[in-house]
Amino acid sequence: MSPAVIQWASDWRVQALRLLGTGRIQQALWPMARANAGGDPWARATLGHMYALLGLGDSAERHEAAALSHLTQQSLGGDASAEAALACARAWAALREAATRPQQNNWQRAFQCVQDASTSPSPLAPHLWLALARGLREAGEAAQAARALQAALTAPGNTAQSDTAPGDTAQGDTDAALPAEVWAEVWTAEWALTALLTSESGSVTSEAGSADRPAQQHRQTPTPDAPGPDARALKALAALHRHATVGTLSELAEALEAVERVDLRRSCAFALAERLSVLGAHRAALAAMHAYPLFPRATGPRDWACRGILLRRQHHDPPALRDLDAALSDPDSLPPPLRVRVGLHRADLLYRQNRVPEALSGLREALPALLELTAPWQLAPDLAELTTLMQLAALEPDLSGWAELAYGAANRRGSAPAEASAGWTLDTLGQATLRRSGQPVPLRWPETSLLIAYLTLQGEVTRTQAELDLFPDLPPKLALALFRQALAELRTHFGPDAVRVGGPRRSPTYTLLVPVALDVQRPSAVAAAPGLFLPHLPHTGWVAERRTLHRLTDQHFVEQQTTKQAKQSLFKRRMDTDYI
Repeated sequence: MSPAVIQWASDWRVQALRLLGTGRIQQALWPMARANAGGDPWARATLGHMYALLGLGDSAERHEAAALSHLTQQSLGGDASAEAALACARAWAALREAATRPQQNNWQRAFQCVQDASTSPSPLAPHLWLALARGLREAGEAAQAARALQAALTAPGNTAQSDTAPGDTAQGDTDAALPAEVWAEVWTAEWALTALLTSESGSVTSEAGSADRPAQQHRQTPTPDAPGPDARALKALAALHRHATVGTLSELAEALEAVERVDLRRSCAFALAERLSVLGAHRAALAAMHAYPLFPRATGPRDWACRGILLRRQHHDPPALRDLDAALSDPDSLPPPLRVRVGLHRADLLYRQNRVPEALSGLREALPALLELTAPWQLAPDLAELTTLMQLAALEPDLSGWAELAYGAANRRGSAPAEASAGWTLDTLGQATLRRSGQPVPLRWPETSLLIAYLTLQGEVTRTQAELDLFPDLPPKLALALFRQALAELRTHFGPDAVRVGGPRRSPTYTLLVPVALDVQRPSAVAAAPGLFLPHLPHTGWVAERRTLHRLTDQHFVEQQTTKQAKQSLFKRRMDTDYI
């Protein structure tokens, strides 16, 4: 092949990789196809991956198989660039397999393939490490994802570390695959989101400060174009994790429209749907979830899992259970954190249908699996939401230990015992008592303890939703007066900044920023003293719903004690008979 054709194909590939780096995948397909037609081995290795990013699995598999076959034949002929591109093609194939079956051994194989592909300078090396970091973060391995991002920053072929000008290198050497200003933007956004999901965000953030300096030092003049869709969506997703407000929801919804990478679209849509569901906007949540596929595709286990969790929150129990069962029909295709979430929510659905033995069986699988996760604290909101289910686990002799360990791991009790002992606690079973550092704090109004429990268990809520849940039988003006009265006493004890107010002026949202430990969230405390939830308040609205769930727990406790006494009595009669 003539040098002119090689250079022509290389120029097309460089243009395609620049577009790919910013997330404009559909625009990158045409120049990458031109480079592939010109015989560029890096383009041949990457074309299948680009189809996979768009969610077109059949096309991705077809181009991937063709690339592996062609590059293998060329490498056997002694072509060094084809051999290096073959290693990259194998890495892309391993990454796609790990994303489809997110098991630990698949990610280990993908990591090894990416490492092998990065041993020699390659324009694909930073893209490989970035893809590995994204996949690990999706699988719940945020700490490993941070290490992959560090490797991406120093990978051969990263132009943030190289002063090589575009077009000055040969086909197999480092080229300007991703401009420095674009690289810094994408890498910083990826790192910011990964740091939020790690166990020790402070240490990761400090590393990020030092790791980000090389990228900033080599940045060229800022690009006049708007931020790429990937960077914009990642920043919006990180902002939603920090502060779930109406503004961050709107920002994420707008960013989602331009995202083309299917895994990022799914992450953004699922995060948006979960937050909308927590706020009570269930129809909007389901619409956000169903709108994420860029192209028509079959519904997969991850789609069923998210839809089942959303439907469970809407109390559509039969369809929710059907979706969760469908998700667990192929458990290996679910990331470990999502698989545990599905198991917990499915057990809660079975419990709500009074299918206690099946719920206990699901708990026996989910709780040990939760303790095996590298980031169990990511499931703390789920355990807080499923407090009644955790009470059921605490009443079972073989599950009470697992329940206590899971609660401690999810809330990181072991890492900060002093902070936990010096915080706020609220007893809701029996007599409602607010405590600070173990000392009782008197409350003037009974609605204050109700509001504290409600904000702790529900998260961010609108004022209208709170009034309807807490005071459903009262006139609107009286409900608003009681809400403001309870909120004022809450701020008197917790501080003026304890509750964050957001959203529009006519329908503000409220979020409790002070952590409060409830007795209903501690399985051991519930098992030791089960009782009526907030007994001093009327049996209406949200309180009645919580009491109904607790009554089911108490019923199971009584049945368990009756069965235990019957077994002891039978054993005693047999012993007496044998003795006679």
